[in-house]
Formats: sequence, C-alpha cells, structure tokens
Amino acid sequence: MSGPKAFRIVTRAEIISICRRNLARLDAAVEIWISACKRNGTIDQSDIDRVIARRDEIRRMLDADRFTDLQKQVIAEISYLKTDTERRAEKAAESEAKRKGDQRRAKSAAQALLEKFESSRIEIPVDLRRELTTPAASVESLNKAVSKGLMLLQPADRSDGVTERQRALADRLDAGDRRITLEEWTSQQIGASDDQALLKVDKLLGELAGLGIEPSPFSARIAALEAEPRARRALVADSLLLDLSAAIKTGRERARLERDLAERHAELSEMKSAEAAALRIEIERAIARSSVNDQELVQRANLLIEAEVRSMAAEERRRAVLEGLASLGYEVSEGMMTAWVAGGRVVLRKPANPGYGVELSGGGSQADIMQVRAVGIGNPTDARDAGRDKDMETIWCSEFGRLQSLVAKAGGSVSIESARPVGQFPLKVVPDLGVAATDSDSAITHHGDRTGRAADL
Repeated sequence: MSGPKAFRIVTRAEIISICRRNLARLDAAVEIWISACKRNGTIDQSDIDRVIARRDEIRRMLDADRFTDLQKQVIAEISYLKTDTERRAEKAAESEAKRKGDQRRAKSAAQALLEKFESSRIEIPVDLRRELTTPAASVESLNKAVSKGLMLLQPADRSDGVTERQRALADRLDAGDRRITLEEWTSQQIGASDDQALLKVDKLLGELAGLGIEPSPFSARIAALEAEPRARRALVADSLLLDLSAAIKTGRERARLERDLAERHAELSEMKSAEAAALRIEIERAIARSSVNDQELVQRANLLIEAEVRSMAAEERRRAVLEGLASLGYEVSEGMMTAWVAGGRVVLRKPANPGYGVELSGGGSQADIMQVRAVGIGNPTDARDAGRDKDMETIWCSEFGRLQSLVAKAGGSVSIESARPVGQFPLKVVPDLGVAATDSDSAITHHGDRTGRAADL
C-alpha cells in the first residue's frame, strides 16, 4: 500500500485520437503515392486496388481495437509507399533516359545513312529523305525509314523484278557486302547517342520527368548542345548539367515539403478548432503555389498539432479520472473540470466517508502526470485522529487500484510514476468549502455506477 501518488494515465479516447491521426496521415500518403505514380505512368488500377485494400485492412483494426497493430502497420505502410514512390520515380527516370537515348540513336543512325548515300553520290527517294530528316520524327518512324534505306544497301536479287537502275544502285552502295540488319547498322554508328555529356543530360532529364518537372525551359540549350561538335560538348554541357542538377534538387525539396504539408493537413483535419481550420487553408494554398519556402508552415503546424493533442489528451485524462471517481462514489459536480484547470487542483469528497476525500492536481495541458492523495476535509487547526487518518489513506489506496481497473476496462491504462508509503507524512487537511460549493453547484453523485458518464464535467 502507498500514500500520495504521481501517476500517468492514457485514455481510450486519447489512443483512438492517435490512431485516427495516423490513419489520416496514411490517407495522405496513399494520395501522394497515387498522384506521383500516375504522373510517372508506373502504376495501373490493379496496383492502386492493392494499396487501397491494404489501407482498408489497417482501418478495420481501429474497429477491432487493435490499436498497437494499427500504429505499427501505419508506420510500415507509409514507409513502404514512400520507398515505392521513389523506386517507381527512378524507374520512370530510367525509362525516360532510355527513350531519349533511343531517340538520339535513331537520329544518329538516320544521319549516318544519309551521309552514306551522299558519299556514294546516290540520290534517294524524296519521301525516304523526308522521313530520315523530319526533326520531330518518333523512334519508330526513324527506324522504319532507316530500314527502308538499308534495303538499298543490300545485295540485290538479280531476278527479272529488279531494274537495271536498282542493280546499279545496290552495287555502288553495297559492293558485295553481306546483308546488314538495322540493329547492326545502328550499333556501328558513333555519334550523339554515345556522347557521355548527352548521356548525363538524358539521365537528369529522366529525373526531372520522374519529379513531374517540365523540362521545356532547357529544350533550347539541349538542342544547342546536340548541335555542338563532339569535341566541345563536354565543355559546353557543364553549365547545363549544373542547372539541371539544381532543378532536380529543388524538385526533390519541394516534393518532400509537399509530402510534409499533406500529412500535416491530414492530421489537422482531425481537429475541430478554428486555428486548425485556418491553418489547413494556409497549407492548401501553399501546396497550390508550389513554393519551397514553406518549411515555417510545417513547423507552425507541428506546434499547433502538438498543442491540440496535449490539450485534448489532458481533458480526456481529467474526464476519465473524474468519471472513475464518480463511479467509486465520490461527488463530481458541474464545473469541477474547469475548476481543476483554473486552480491546478480539485478536492472530491465521498459522502460515505465524511471528513475525508481525495485531492487531484497536475494533468494540465502542458503536463501528462497527475498527482492524487487522500486528504482530510475540515479545520486544519483541529486535532486529528492519526489512526483513522492512516486507515482512510489505506482505504484510498485500495480505491486507486479499483480506479486503475475501471480505466483499463474502458480501454485505457494508469501507471504509477511514484508513491509514498501510507503514513509517512501526516494527512493533508483542506478547508471544508463543500457547503458553499453545494449551494452554487449541482452535485452529481454516482454511487456504484460503473458505466455512467459524469455529465458536463
């Protein structure tokens, strides 16, 4: 048995609030994942359905009171979504870099083929020349055009279907070499597709695409780089590579900031204060304007969330203690919660034990530890029966154990941080203000009611 105690309480309402905020953050993470992966073209509906199914399974843990499992699963799923987003963005960047490389390789092959024809002083069909020189031609159309041109480089079939002009053209271009494929021809060309500077540009452009950043501001400089002689490209590319790298760094910082803001917005959506509503609007505007200078907004959101959470938790803890004591037969009146906050402490009497009660203190919005002790109620100058005081203190310790059980039954927990032995100190005596208080307050007493809630605490 012990006397005065300092204890920590976690209520079911507090745990549920934590879980709801975690689920809100998970919802935000899912939306960010879907948006980023759709932008990169790296997911389909089946991928989305699987993530939504996992999210819904985690949500159901709340209804099943699997609070610890829920919190663990939320952390794991958010971590997975973040990693998967980065993995898919990297995949998209590699795909974009490959596309750029293939485009340059096809253009290089087309140019080499044209040079081959020109060096042989052979005119090619007008439509084929147009296909080989169209600036915006796709890889597929360029490859088809090169394949057509390569047919003119192959040994001709001397059948009657071949004209003398075709035989002469084939002889001049091929000189009896074996038939060559498109892949072989392309691999033999050394040009822009093999330039290390352009390969670095391709990689960075792929990363820009993965971040959803429009690369058009760099288009003119990239075209100019491609037009440079091979020997000068590395030198000319330096400033372009630096600017591309800076754009990627800025994009990554913005993506992280938007993710932070989206998570804070989701958590604030679980809070009902006017301050939370106003800050949500600020966050929405910040995300819309896509600035990288909103870290201060994240910090403000963190402070408000922490303050709101602590305030809510403190209120629920006070409520749980007062309801538990009401169930044990202590008088709990309207305004008592407010009085506890305003004065830092409150005394509850128990009609079954006249002249005695318990004093509660602590548990304010900035503290999560409460103190409780049995007290005498009366004139502090009157003589005390030390034996009876000790007996009442012992009885209170037993009642505290019952209070712990009541909170646990409701889904919370009470843990003792420190306790003094019974009788170590004389029982504290507080003035009897109960009569005056009863005249102004409507006493709400619960005797043995373990399910009722003290109204308007």
